[in-house]
Amino acid sequence: MTLVRVERRESVAVLTLDRPRANAFSPELVADLRSAIRDRGDARAAVLASSQKIFSGGWDLPTIVSFDRTEMTGFVDDYTGLVRDIFSLDVPVVAALPGHAIAGGLILAAAADERIAAEGEPLFGLSEVALGVPLPRSLFEVFRFLLGERPAERLAATAVNLPIERALAMGLVDEAVPPGDLLDRACERAAALGEPLGSATAGVKRWARREALARFDAARSEDPFLDSWFGEPARSRIAALVEKLTRKR
Repeated sequence: MTLVRVERRESVAVLTLDRPRANAFSPELVADLRSAIRDRGDARAAVLASSQKIFSGGWDLPTIVSFDRTEMTGFVDDYTGLVRDIFSLDVPVVAALPGHAIAGGLILAAAADERIAAEGEPLFGLSEVALGVPLPRSLFEVFRFLLGERPAERLAATAVNLPIERALAMGLVDEAVPPGDLLDRACERAAALGEPLGSATAGVKRWARREALARFDAARSEDPFLDSWFGEPARSRIAALVEKLTRKR
């Protein structure tokens, strides 16, 4: 059973994450979303959506905590590849955020061209350092491109979850709408972004992101992330969080 629902709204492909709980990224969800992106057909734009009240809580820690280094290397490579797929896609991508987008969930949303969130109390943040690991260097490049050096560094280094007002003010989120209007507005915006000639739009996007993508690719081969992941204090902190998450299920 696929974990990503795909539907077509005229020129827009809507890719809906549909994995209880919290659209946590497992190897299967990563693979299904990469497949859905590749198989979007002739859609001129795409929307990343969620079937749940949040967008995504990040990586599925209870699943990946038991991965050995080879398995974890494969997962990180596949997730990083998914983010690159979205960041470099030749059609516009709009992320529709019905609620929280945390850690890996926010990284995925940040790779889109624009983010539209539901009004209310969603939170947006990068929690990796709270677990004793840095944000993977290649993924930091997405935030450097989106926010600039200093705001990206503060977001990645502090593990603070931002309310929607701050996310809007710093450009992490582009627009907030009533929850009932979220998907329609995201599709409307995606269609508008995809309306110009595709080759011209894709050319601008490639040119604007060329340096960020070069840094992204270079960083993938020289990242100490896995050393931190398998070292202390990360292992004890991750295990404690997994125990807490497991008790809630």
